[in-house]
Amino acid sequence: MVATLSIHDARTDNTPQNLGFDPQRLQYLDEHFKGLIEGEKIQGASYLISRDGQIIVHRSLGKLTYHEDSPDLMPDSIRKVYSITKAFTAVAIAQLVEEGKLFYQQSVSSLIKEFDTDMHRGITIWHLLTHTSGLMADPGCQTEPYELPFYQWQASKKKESQSHWEDSDWIKILLGGRMYCKPGEQWNYCTAGYVILGELIARVAGMPYEQFLQEKILGPLGLDRSFMTVPEELKAETCFVHPWGEKELLNPWDSSGLPAQAGSGLYSTLQDLWTLGQTLLDGGSRNGVHLLGRRTIQNMVSNQLHNIPSTCWGDKVKHYPMSLGFNLNHNDICSPGTFSHEGHGHSGLYVDPTERLVYTFFVPSLAGWVPEAIINPRAIIWSALI
Repeated sequence: MVATLSIHDARTDNTPQNLGFDPQRLQYLDEHFKGLIEGEKIQGASYLISRDGQIIVHRSLGKLTYHEDSPDLMPDSIRKVYSITKAFTAVAIAQLVEEGKLFYQQSVSSLIKEFDTDMHRGITIWHLLTHTSGLMADPGCQTEPYELPFYQWQASKKKESQSHWEDSDWIKILLGGRMYCKPGEQWNYCTAGYVILGELIARVAGMPYEQFLQEKILGPLGLDRSFMTVPEELKAETCFVHPWGEKELLNPWDSSGLPAQAGSGLYSTLQDLWTLGQTLLDGGSRNGVHLLGRRTIQNMVSNQLHNIPSTCWGDKVKHYPMSLGFNLNHNDICSPGTFSHEGHGHSGLYVDPTERLVYTFFVPSLAGWVPEAIINPRAIIWSALI
């Protein structure tokens, strides 16, 4: 891999120096990623940086897959972005709010009867978006030494074993465990909450979540390399890091009767993620397409939590900041107000309104979390601003 490591560049709109970056500082980024690849901490790296809506770097290095004869990772390679799907789900909810079909403080039980219990009746759409519902957090969130299977695995296995399966049975499985806390008491990262949001979208819009995403977001914005299921002709251009991911790509499982993967199911590219981020930064419209209103976006990316603690993954944060679908807890060189989302430690979308900067990246790796590939590059990029 070291001997054949090449850098691939895609089109750019301007030079770094013309948009206020020190190009010599940015060169550290390639050396940094190259070192991580040669040290076998990551399989590859690709990234896109823009300022004022103009792309200044769009580059990749490393390999597309874990196979020895793998082709190179390219700037337009497709990658499963996992939890960045949540950002798209949050936008979809905001669209329905703008249409008057939902409101953020609406009780989930008003639309999903399984929530009409003493334990769950207080959960609102706002709680689901901000990860404060009290529902089960993601496996390992509380640093459990032995993680329970994720609810979707449990639902799939139960579906296989039952001759009679109702489409809503998965909701009962999801709600079957104990609550971590009362709604609004604590921040616990909860993909299950976004799966419920996907179900709400389907019920209110009168179409499957995947169809809504395509008709209201992906299609209008021209995100033609973003999919819940990758078309056969593009699978050879899709990145994966292990046999499980390869099997998931080549032989998608039967999801009928199971929840939409509104919290982690999207495949996308750097360019498509950038387009979403730039559209939000520009106030909600792009190339004549209106995605969301300016005030809706201002509200959506502003901090919603006050005096809400987090203990996820060893955190001891007394006041965890979170918007309606985006992370605000960066504690680094990014400007205050920067909003972001990452996906399973391998991908990310960062939007800095103060610097008018958008940064997207893929750092595929077998490791679930490589901080040197996630955190350190931000210091290199933001410190290059002149």
